[in-house]
Amino acid sequence: MSETMNKTGEVKEINILDMMNGAIGERVDYELGKVMRNCLDLNTDAKKARTLTLEIGIVPTEHRDSAAIKVSVKSKLVPVKALDSTLLLGGTADEPVVMEYTPQVPGQRNLAGGEQDEPKMIRLADVKQA
Repeated sequence: MSETMNKTGEVKEINILDMMNGAIGERVDYELGKVMRNCLDLNTDAKKARTLTLEIGIVPTEHRDSAAIKVSVKSKLVPVKALDSTLLLGGTADEPVVMEYTPQVPGQRNLAGGEQDEPKMIRLADVKQA
């Protein structure tokens, strides 16, 4: 624990997060907020761990009468999940045709009452093979 003097000259104990006028605690709160938002993001994997790291570096002086302290607070978040789909391939080598796969026949209704759209053709760049 770190200690500080109050107005009456008494030594008051504080938590390490309260050091540097509370800046360490503020950084921890900030990074924890990022971690919690990442936990709530439905586009991330719920089963992967997020981490919050508080690193404290302490270097004493040669005379050992004081020490420099450096505090780093970092979070490691889970990335947004990759999206996947299936492409239908057709056409020829000279003029390929690509469409995104649709799970139902176009125009067919699903159980929720929605109608399957027509598959969309994906535009390909005109690339000449060497």
